[in-house]
Amino acid sequence: MLLNDLPKYIECKKKYNIKKTNILFQSIYSNSKAVKNQSIYIIDAKKKIKQEYIRESITKGAVALITTKYYKNFLIPQYIVKNINKNKKHLLCKLFPKHPLNSVAVTGTNGKTSVVWFISQICELNNEFIKTYGTLGYYKNGKKILNSSLTTPELEILYQSAFLKKKKNLYNFAFEVSSHSLAQNRIKNFPIDIAAITNISHDHLDYHKTFENYKKSKLRLFTHELKKNGIAIINDNIKGAQTLKNKLIKKNQVISYGKKNSDVNIIYIKNKIEIKIFSKKYLISLLNYSPIELENIACAICCCLSLNIYIKDIIKVLPKIIKPKGRLEEVGKLKNNSIIYVDYAHTPDALKNALISKTFLKSKPNVVFGCGGERDEGKRLLMGSIANRYASKVYITDDNPRNEDPKKIRKAILSKCKRAIEIPDRKKAIEESINDLQKNEILIIAGKGHEKNQVRKNQIRFFDDVQVAKYFIMKKI
Repeated sequence: MLLNDLPKYIECKKKYNIKKTNILFQSIYSNSKAVKNQSIYIIDAKKKIKQEYIRESITKGAVALITTKYYKNFLIPQYIVKNINKNKKHLLCKLFPKHPLNSVAVTGTNGKTSVVWFISQICELNNEFIKTYGTLGYYKNGKKILNSSLTTPELEILYQSAFLKKKKNLYNFAFEVSSHSLAQNRIKNFPIDIAAITNISHDHLDYHKTFENYKKSKLRLFTHELKKNGIAIINDNIKGAQTLKNKLIKKNQVISYGKKNSDVNIIYIKNKIEIKIFSKKYLISLLNYSPIELENIACAICCCLSLNIYIKDIIKVLPKIIKPKGRLEEVGKLKNNSIIYVDYAHTPDALKNALISKTFLKSKPNVVFGCGGERDEGKRLLMGSIANRYASKVYITDDNPRNEDPKKIRKAILSKCKRAIEIPDRKKAIEESINDLQKNEILIIAGKGHEKNQVRKNQIRFFDDVQVAKYFIMKKI
């Protein structure tokens, strides 16, 4: 589209610095870091955007601004509007008119990434075109296109990831929805055909203040964002699930999973798993998955059924699926038959599930973990208590301290697990925990999973739990 056409699709009050109007633009962004060549930078002056962000956007290739006020220090074309969100939506619809076949939104405290990953795997293995967006990044048919700085990005990034300019091979689109994005109305006006929830447990109370506020934010996906006559996928293990289903069934189709009487359920039977789908049962080989991982697979099955993939085609490909990076990822074994895993568990519930999943015949796993700085302080005590109860040896280290005193964070965790070994340096903590492994023991390095950096004060340094663990494993072999 040319700048000359822009006033046709937005409610433009005034224009400034308009000299050339035959300039081409192809995308729009409200985050200066996301701006690309031939794009428009959108600014809501109420949010007090720093002028350095405008400079950054111009350096990156912004050809114009859509803004609620004029910035006299910049000679770039500027289009002044009253309502940023309204005009952004109009412009997105014009630039990217082709809807995905279906959009699937997955929320929950834990498991969002795994569910979206499993949806993608089932679709790919059935030659169904799929795009996904979430913690692991933006993918097309399993191929990574971009990293993601947020679990759920700004509306325009989500829209431009899911929608097309022209009718080509239409994709399904699956994405993770965070509680922050729901509370901030970040996905308002994004069409959602299928909504799924994995669980609700303690997290992000630094932002939401109370668990009730956090829960309400999660459930907004169903009460405010899901299309009328859309499909709601509910985990029957969530407290209040039946009440939610009763409310939703008035205007939506509801599919449940997670319990014996649910529409979809998965359980282990000896060396196989039994999958029940709408009263029919299927036995397949699918080993080395914990109960919580099977629950996530059950959620993904519900989503894929909602995408009109046949049951037989889903069952056929399940033995071929692989786990997402950093989710109970086995990174190596020692000669004494001890095994090391890396997991993203950074909430009390996730840590508990990870530890229980690797507890065999009352033999508990060892664990290395810390908690992030400038985040929900309440979960530090909970995670310390969980480690104390469900782990054998416990090593408390630094996660992402950010600008908070890491000693304070470790002290809070240690107050509920006094027997833990405190090793501030994460690399040394991983080294010592691996060196300490005895015959047949299990170690879980928790908290960071797929992440490739550590944030301390205002510095971001490369740090990869998987890479560090593999280095020390090789030294032991």
